[in-house]
Amino acid sequence: MAHSSIKLPACANCGHTFLPNQPDEFCPSCGQQNHDLNVSFGHVVEETLEGIFHFDSKVFRTAGLLLFRPGQLTRRFMQGHRVSYVPPIRLYIFISFVFFFLLSYLGPHSQEKVLDVSEKNTLAADARNQQKLDSLLRANASLASAGKRAALTRAADSLKKSSGNFHLEFPIGNISLTAADIRSLPEEPTQAEIDSLIRSKGGHPSFLTRLSVKRAVRWRDATTGEVVHQLVRAGSIMMFLLMPLAALLLKGAYIRRKRRYVSHLIFTVHLHCFLFLLFSLWLGVSALPWLSDLADWLWLVPAVYFIVALRTFYEQSWGKTLVKSVLLGATYFLTLALCVVGSILLGVVVF
Repeated sequence: MAHSSIKLPACANCGHTFLPNQPDEFCPSCGQQNHDLNVSFGHVVEETLEGIFHFDSKVFRTAGLLLFRPGQLTRRFMQGHRVSYVPPIRLYIFISFVFFFLLSYLGPHSQEKVLDVSEKNTLAADARNQQKLDSLLRANASLASAGKRAALTRAADSLKKSSGNFHLEFPIGNISLTAADIRSLPEEPTQAEIDSLIRSKGGHPSFLTRLSVKRAVRWRDATTGEVVHQLVRAGSIMMFLLMPLAALLLKGAYIRRKRRYVSHLIFTVHLHCFLFLLFSLWLGVSALPWLSDLADWLWLVPAVYFIVALRTFYEQSWGKTLVKSVLLGATYFLTLALCVVGSILLGVVVF
């Protein structure tokens, strides 16, 4: 708070009287800030500007270390230099919010139905197949060599078998429903209607099959923009849950360093903050055609950053750091892949 704040002789909340030599910034009884709000507008502006610039200096210091000195922010934070920097969780919440907002904003916003898009893609594949078949038949008619005609005839027969078989299907349990089956159900199908459809396909109605059919109907009416929004929301939850798992991996890799789990967790939070900032930059650069080549090179940055951050914070030799970075990176991406699958499943289930 601004140093020019007007102090009260007693706490306005609980009535505690401040002694002459007692610190009067906060009430020792209830914790409320000792500040008289009955001041001029100019005084409010003065305090606001002072608070903004003080906050900005903390943000700039934090961003500088996070972006350009890998591992140093975590190191200083664990050394006790905490007042000068933005707390890790607050930093993560803000940066992840910006990242997922950009991901949602710059992603597809089409109002076209998901089922329509899927059917359009299958029909397009069928059309391409038919074009190849026509081309082969024309080439076959113009060839004089019997051997070449026989080879083209076999290729054409293969395309004939596959042509027209690009049907959109939804595997549900031991049955498969086509787009026409899903379209035949109303927006809010009854259990009897769902059971009838499942039995018509040779299936046995159960809780899971009924739930799957209901989800298929909901996805039928969803737009691609709604699907992206749902997956982004599920992804933000999964990424938050991924950090404690990543911290456990670090704990195992540096078990002899005798560091507490919290230090590994803070390192993980700062690492994810950097990744979200980098991917936010990547989203922005990718949206600009003349900078698309730069976006391709940004994928190399996380690997270098991760290695340097490990070396700085855990203070091991470059050899050990490189070996552990490879092992940790492989394990992390495997865990990340599982989380991505979990995000998709979560998005489907809760949609």
